[in-house]
Amino acid sequence: MKTGRVLLAALATVAVAAPAMALNVEWHGDLNNRFSYSTQADTSARTSRDTEKYVGFGGNNHALSGVTVPDTKKNPNDSDFFGEIKYRMSLNVSDDDKKVKGVVGFEFGSSKFGDSNLPFGGDKNNFELMWAYTDIEVPFDPASRLIVGLQPVGYNPLLWSDNAPGAKWMRKDGNWAYSAGWFRDDVGKGTGGSDKNKYDNAYVGDLTYNFSNGSSLNGFVVYLEQGQEPLRVLTNLSGGTGATVTAQDQQLWLGLTGKGKWNNLAGQLTGIYLTGELKTPTEKLDREGYLVHGQLDYKLDKTTFTLGGMYASGDKNNADGKLKNFDVIDVGTGMFGSVIIFDNLADDNSFSQSPYLFDKGYALLYAGARHELSKKAWVSARYLWHNTAEDIVTAQGSGDEVGHEFVLGAGYQIMKGLTAEINAGYLVAGDAWDALSSTGKGDDVFRTDANIRFRF
Repeated sequence: MKTGRVLLAALATVAVAAPAMALNVEWHGDLNNRFSYSTQADTSARTSRDTEKYVGFGGNNHALSGVTVPDTKKNPNDSDFFGEIKYRMSLNVSDDDKKVKGVVGFEFGSSKFGDSNLPFGGDKNNFELMWAYTDIEVPFDPASRLIVGLQPVGYNPLLWSDNAPGAKWMRKDGNWAYSAGWFRDDVGKGTGGSDKNKYDNAYVGDLTYNFSNGSSLNGFVVYLEQGQEPLRVLTNLSGGTGATVTAQDQQLWLGLTGKGKWNNLAGQLTGIYLTGELKTPTEKLDREGYLVHGQLDYKLDKTTFTLGGMYASGDKNNADGKLKNFDVIDVGTGMFGSVIIFDNLADDNSFSQSPYLFDKGYALLYAGARHELSKKAWVSARYLWHNTAEDIVTAQGSGDEVGHEFVLGAGYQIMKGLTAEINAGYLVAGDAWDALSSTGKGDDVFRTDANIRFRF
């Protein structure tokens, strides 16, 4: 708690001194209080993590760590109601000419009410440093900027949408924009010495052309050379019980995204191809995966209709020496509007935050509509058909249909920056959902999610 007080005092000092220093100071916040009720609260535990690695080789399934699979069969104590706090704040300081900007951002919470990480009135805080970077105009080339520090990576949200420490160069030249950067995507790893073989180094670049009508075309490349990591054998997708093997992964993603708007119609299309290889002491496995996502939005008076789909390849055979599942670095999937599977009002805590289940890929179709009742109020409805690209096989059964999800929502802007929103979703279970149950028959799920959010 003392550290937090010192930090706040330092920020206040900078704010007071800003006029004398000829600096521009901006204080921004995203104060989110969320509440949720579910008939099966355990399905809110992540089955697949986007920071996890799921691969199959040698006739076995492997993962970086133990995986806890929620039982999709409803039990008497499964229903639950919770409240959650997540407050994000940032301080932006720049000179009058915007030639240099410093940003510090942090997050309090991301914890349920009553969680030991958030004991109200105590001295503990669940604190995360989100941003700490300096954005500099290159002196000899005003069209270029250099960003150094812990920063938003800024590449395709279906591949890498989180933050990472590194250095990134960006330049704009007419309709063209391009960038190149290096990031170290490590969590909880040491520095130097014997820990050097654990480093995850990412080298990135992109090229964008912005058309005069507001459309754009973006091509990007991301190369991630991961350090040596222990993979554990998974038994029936329920946990690591076998021996561990050391693996080193090299992944190269090549992607292209197009966005356009034509009168009342807007669309976007993304394709990403993954290649590379994973090495173990006894095997060298070639990677070959891909992801395709597309969405169309049509606005008719006060109603916007949406139609979209996403397909991420999966790995069918864990004994053929090839890895055909699409892998990601760190993504968010709130864009799909799913309450049950992707937890669209939260930044985490979803059933599957990644566009796959284990290494079986994902196939998703969705359609919906949002109607503006007034300038401050809206209602929405959405249907999502969830599937895996390849069958999930467990001791309880097999299948590729996760289920049919129906979502209703409403929102209201109470005042500038302050909104309230509620969504309710119902999932009709499919055969893949049944395969993840303890009995071979999973139950349908109802969940409602609401928040009160203040952004400034």
